Amino acid sequence: MSHQRFRGLGVAWVTAAVNLCQSARGQNGGLTGVNAKRLLRADPAAMKDWRTTLARNRDYLLPAAAGCVCAALLSMVSRGEELPVLGRSPLLPVTLAAALLAVPLGIFLRTRSIGAAAPARVTVRRIFALAAMGAALALLPIAIDLALPFPRDLNLPLPGALLFYPAIAVVAETVFHLGPLALLALMAPRGTPAVRLMLPVILVEPLFQILFMPLDAVQSWLVVGNVGAVSVTQLWLFQRYGFSAMIGLRLAFYLVWHIAWGTVRLPILFA
Repeated sequence: MSHQRFRGLGVAWVTAAVNLCQSARGQNGGLTGVNAKRLLRADPAAMKDWRTTLARNRDYLLPAAAGCVCAALLSMVSRGEELPVLGRSPLLPVTLAAALLAVPLGIFLRTRSIGAAAPARVTVRRIFALAAMGAALALLPIAIDLALPFPRDLNLPLPGALLFYPAIAVVAETVFHLGPLALLALMAPRGTPAVRLMLPVILVEPLFQILFMPLDAVQSWLVVGNVGAVSVTQLWLFQRYGFSAMIGLRLAFYLVWHIAWGTVRLPILFA
């Protein structure tokens, strides 16, 4: 497949997502299928529309693409190890499905004024702020682990962890946040404040942790509190700064909890 046709398929996917969401909102305009065809001929006007569309949705496109690349690389170097949550299920198809859903879901949510209207500018200060927030939120599960150790195989070890967690972060955000928010937005009357839709979504990931992780009662309640706090912070970031800030906090949390602590906990707790 030529470079131009590959690019055209990508544009057609974003075009379909944008136009579907605009149709649901009763709007016209945007990047059209005709422009996607013109793009294959390197038409300057179509190229401008293409760049504008991608720029508007880079908040979703870049993390989704990065997650897919990480999943693909892990699938090439993996030796068939069991993965956290997924077990022996292949990571790449799950990540691709989540990434393909994340972009249209995010565009739809923006039409309902859920999430930041435009992605926030990335600065060094904001990156350090996200890293500090993620590290602070990781302190509680580390304390729980020291007092009431979680299972030994809770985390994927290095070096695979560096590829697995960016990919699974895309899956987690789609399943636990974007999907439930979009479902509630479809069911709720137009104009429902975003905060009202976000309140029940806070509980989705904590409930998943309780149902699918073998924890005792005390651990379960502590995990619910911690994961709930992470979810509240993420949804606040999503509404104020956009999707990249929301997934950025998850990645910072994963870096400390699953990767850094996941590496040093084994000799400390299971020597």
